[in-house]
This record gives sequence, C-alpha cells and structure tokens, in this order.
Amino acid sequence: MINYELFIALRYLRARRRQAALSVITGIAIAGITLGVAALIIAQGLVKGFRNDVQEKILQGTSHINLLREDNGGIENYRELIGRLSRIPGIKSASATMYNPALLSIGDRQEQSVIKGIDTIIPDEIEDLRQTMIEGDLTQILSQSTPPEQETQNTADAIILGRHLAEILGLKINDKLVAISAQTRLTPAGLQARPRYTTFRVAGFFSTGLYEYDSRWAYVSLAAAQRQLGSGNTAGVIQFKVNDIDNVAEMSRKLLKEAGAGFMTTTWQELNRPLFAALQLQHRLVIVFFGLLIAIAALNIITTLTMTVIEKNRDIAILRAQGATPQSIRKIFMLQGLVIGIIGSSAGLALGLTLSRLANHYQWISIPAEIYSVSHITLKLSSIDCAAIVGFAVLICLLATLIPSRTASRISPVEALRYE
Repeated sequence: MINYELFIALRYLRARRRQAALSVITGIAIAGITLGVAALIIAQGLVKGFRNDVQEKILQGTSHINLLREDNGGIENYRELIGRLSRIPGIKSASATMYNPALLSIGDRQEQSVIKGIDTIIPDEIEDLRQTMIEGDLTQILSQSTPPEQETQNTADAIILGRHLAEILGLKINDKLVAISAQTRLTPAGLQARPRYTTFRVAGFFSTGLYEYDSRWAYVSLAAAQRQLGSGNTAGVIQFKVNDIDNVAEMSRKLLKEAGAGFMTTTWQELNRPLFAALQLQHRLVIVFFGLLIAIAALNIITTLTMTVIEKNRDIAILRAQGATPQSIRKIFMLQGLVIGIIGSSAGLALGLTLSRLANHYQWISIPAEIYSVSHITLKLSSIDCAAIVGFAVLICLLATLIPSRTASRISPVEALRYE
C-alpha cells in the first residue's frame, strides 16, 4: 500500500488549473533533466566510441609489444628467440618484422612511407593484413620465398600499399615503383649513408580506416624488406600480441627477463600515450560540462518545490496540526523532487539511447579522416555508463530538494493558520 507521503507528493505534482504556472515550471524541470541526461549519455558514448575506434584502428596496424635491441642492431637469432618467448603464458602470437622508412617514387610523384616487412610464415600476420585488403592478391607476397641473401634478378618484389598512399601516387595494380632508403656502412671515415634503390611491383591495396596508416604504410614480405636494407637474415623487431592488451607492462617485464641483456621493449600504450592522454582529458571535460548542465537543470526543482511550499502553506499547516511530523513533511517534498528526477532521468535515458542507436545506424557523425584518423564515430555505451549517469542525475535532483523540504518542515501550524 502506498504511504501517505508519496501519495501527497504525487498529488502536488498534478497542479490544478489555478496553479498553471507551477505546472509549467515542473514541466520545465523535467524537460531540463531529460535533455541533460540525454546529452550526457550521447557525449559519453561519443567520447568513448571515438577512443575505442581509434584504439581498434591502431591495434589493427601495430603490435601490442615490440622487442628490439638497445643498440638498434639487427636480431640475428630471431627464429630461436621467437620460439622461446612464445612459450611465455599470455603471449598470443610473435613474429619478426622490419620497419624501413623510404621515399616511394613513380615518375615525377614521390611520397614518404614506412615499409613494413611481414613474416609470411606467421598465420596471424597474414590474417591481419587479409582482413584489411580491399583490392589485389595477397598470395603474391606469400609466394616470395627467395632467401634475403639473394637478389631477385628478373622480378620485382610485391608490395601492398595503403589506399590513400596509392591514391597520392596514382598507382594501380601491377604498376612498378622505386623505394629509396638510406643504407649505412662503416668506412675508415666512420659511418656513411648512401641511398639504396629497390623496385617493387604493386600487388594490392589495404584500408584500415585509420588515415595515418592508410596514407603512409606499405607491406612487403620480411625477405623483401631484408633485401631492401641489405641486412641479411636478421630482424629489426620481434612483435608480440598478448591476450590482455591492458596488461602489456607486466608482459614486457616477462619478455625482457626471458630475452636477456641487450634488449628493450615498447608497448602500444607507450607509443600512443600523448593521443590517449588527450582523449582522457577530453573525456573528463565533457563529463564535467554536461554534468553541470544537469546540475543547472536541477535548480528548476528548487524553484518548483519552493513555489509548491508557498502554494501549499495552508495544507502543510493542516497536516502538522493533524499530527504529521517535520520529518514527514520533509519527506513529502523530497519525494516530489525525487519523482521529478526519476521521470526526467528515465526520459533522458530513453532519448539518449534512441538517438545513439539512430546515429550509429545512419552514421550521422562523420568527421574528416585526414584530421581525426577515422571517418565516422560509433557511439559506444555500457549498462554501467547509463546506470551511473541516471544515478548521478537522480542524486543531483535529490540534493536539490534539501533546502525547500527543510523550509516546509519548519512551517508552524499556528502561524500559518492564524489569518485563515
């Protein structure tokens, strides 16, 4: 059975015709909470979705942990080292690779690029690239088994380029291009660098959706990358994927302990720390901003309850005269504010979730890929996020009732009924 405090609180929410102004203010309070909660839900989904999209795109093109020599030299025994390190619990896959900065040239067009050599005997490496391929034949890279010590005489090694990089250079399948990279050698005069020219044949294009990769990166076989640098059968980096991407720091320590002296590691978090720090700051600012909007909207509850106290002064006095305690009077007005908060928060939750789903379905939020690395944002929300936002809004509304309810509980029945 409903208690009388809640019954009276609900009656006060249904203002009579002569109290139309009170009804309008109550409606404004509910609308303010609704819009504030909906805006905070959308903003939370937007920021979290953008971060997740960027992180997902980054992890498509990079490993979780990189192991390399401290002196930046080549890793000669990389096959044996990979076999040993792969047995560490938590390691999902390991492969050797090389990163070769190069200037790609065709005709009078040139563009800076990073050429990555992928180990074609590692299934995960091939599958990651296969999932992003949009045109061409990946098997042309897989079939390149010529040892790195041997130069290919009559055929150019195959290369797969990012979609935007290919557009910049105006490349098509089977076109040939020249990669110009720097090769250093030790001479009596010290280290000297000389350009090394390598011809590649375009075998395909990939698209990760991350502009930074699609406009800069290209893939060749590990053997082709070794030939390009003239490094012999060595690897520049051993890259790892782990089961828990948030536990890369601990996994790095285990890898260094097992690998021995002379090695260092970098993780995907370290390489992208400035980006994710900026996104985290943005997230906090958005939460604070829209949280303040909800708090401002809750001020209407103070106005609503204050006007209700003034309008219901006589009713409160009668209740007190009939034995209602100050605590009961306070409870009536706190329940009234709480109901406003629950109605507004529930409506805001429904509105926010509906708009978020429509935005995802129709891809309403499109952004310049060349600036933000992704072409559109997918809003992502969890049940915990929604519950926290609704709980925060209801709490703010409840706090807004403290002053008016305290004022109502202090009304003296004698003073209020003296002139009635």
